[in-house]
Amino acid sequence: MAQVGMSTSCFYPANTEVGLQNALEAGILDLEIHFSSFSELDKHYLKELRRMLMYYGGHIRAVHPFYSILESLMFFSDYGERRFVDGLEIYRQYFQTCQLLGAKYLVFHGGGKMGKSRSMVSDDEYIERYNLLFESARQAGVVLLHENVYQHVAEDITFCRKMIDYLGDKALFTFDNKQARRAGFDSLAFVEALSGHIRHLHVSDCDESHDCLLPGRGREDFLAMKSAMSGEDESACWMVEVYHDAFRSVGELQQSVNYLRSVLSRQSS
Repeated sequence: MAQVGMSTSCFYPANTEVGLQNALEAGILDLEIHFSSFSELDKHYLKELRRMLMYYGGHIRAVHPFYSILESLMFFSDYGERRFVDGLEIYRQYFQTCQLLGAKYLVFHGGGKMGKSRSMVSDDEYIERYNLLFESARQAGVVLLHENVYQHVAEDITFCRKMIDYLGDKALFTFDNKQARRAGFDSLAFVEALSGHIRHLHVSDCDESHDCLLPGRGREDFLAMKSAMSGEDESACWMVEVYHDAFRSVGELQQSVNYLRSVLSRQSS
């Protein structure tokens, strides 16, 4: 059964611990935690977060690094092996963070595009490097999930399918429907292309004038998305992820999470 919750990034730029407490106090217990600074990887800080989670009965399902904007340079540049190895050492800190907080998944943006049509390395080299990262995460008991981020290599269905063809069961994804919209793809078409390989979702709603609304305030067909998924996708985590200007109170977030949970519990016709 799908887990439904939210990302603490909804509260950005509030401090990470403030966003986490806001969500937990509202009774939202399935969470993705979005880190925003270097000091937040300190073990004493993480233990405080863990105590907070235990007090409220919350669960961190995924961790989102704030290093995402550097992943192109760390892992997919033509600089050579040294930077990749150094980047991997940095990400081992995040794998340890996942272990400490009980998170199964690490969300990965991957490489940004250079210009309009190419990345820093070839597609085959990109996928080989991603595989090394995936294996390093797996050795730590963590599953690396590539997100379909706009203006990044994996914004495109064709590239994601190439990852699946190349890596098989190791090509696993965080699907973000607003990122798909911004890249010009229909959410349902993207989900169908990734079916069987989605383990985590960032979801928002949309209408003719807005591409990032709280679920329940637009026209997105979440039940159709769920119906297009298969296999282990059915236990995926659905995380409400919107910007802080999409709501005025934590109560609105809570209502949206409840709405999404209600929709996903229905049987498709």
